[in-house]
Amino acid sequence: MRISKHIALMLLAFILWSCSDQKSLPILGESQTDPISGALFAYRAPEFELTNQLNQTTSSALLEGKIQVVDFFFTSCPTICPKMTTHLKLVQEAFKDQQQVAIISYSIDAAHDDPDRLKNYADSYEIDHSKWKLLTGDQKTILELAKDYKVRAFDDSSDLGPNLIHDGTFVLVDQQRRIRGYYNGLDELDTQALISDINLLLNE
Repeated sequence: MRISKHIALMLLAFILWSCSDQKSLPILGESQTDPISGALFAYRAPEFELTNQLNQTTSSALLEGKIQVVDFFFTSCPTICPKMTTHLKLVQEAFKDQQQVAIISYSIDAAHDDPDRLKNYADSYEIDHSKWKLLTGDQKTILELAKDYKVRAFDDSSDLGPNLIHDGTFVLVDQQRRIRGYYNGLDELDTQALISDINLLLNE
């Protein structure tokens, strides 16, 4: 059966439109109101100032204009953290030459994860210190940061022993500190989706 020239042109136009249509990532979180002007603006990831694995201060101000992939972990975590770190290594390798992408891992075990311990952990995974910051500081402050990123992390320790709990979420933060996505850090396919979404942000 022959396809008319008109239908063929319509099919070609649809194919070209489909190829040019680019996915747009949502902007997540409740809108906030400027207390002075009353204007609405998008929810922003929290500001912070903590210490990294090289015993240097790392702050949100130093990451201004960068795309950030954020997670919460602790170095002695025997369950989900090794897999999360391995998946974040995929992100590191995908953007090893892209200075606009940073990885931020907050330790929720301030009592043990000092800079030396964080550096040993980083070195064991061949983490690029210039791109990936493992952060420590006041534990209460870091657990509050988890709430601000809208992820689960808390200290449920008791007289029976320590019990640090966190989920396996990766948070994608754009150049304006807006949250653009949540991903299952235990799933390699979801990590690949994260990598694809970072590339979208780089081309926005």
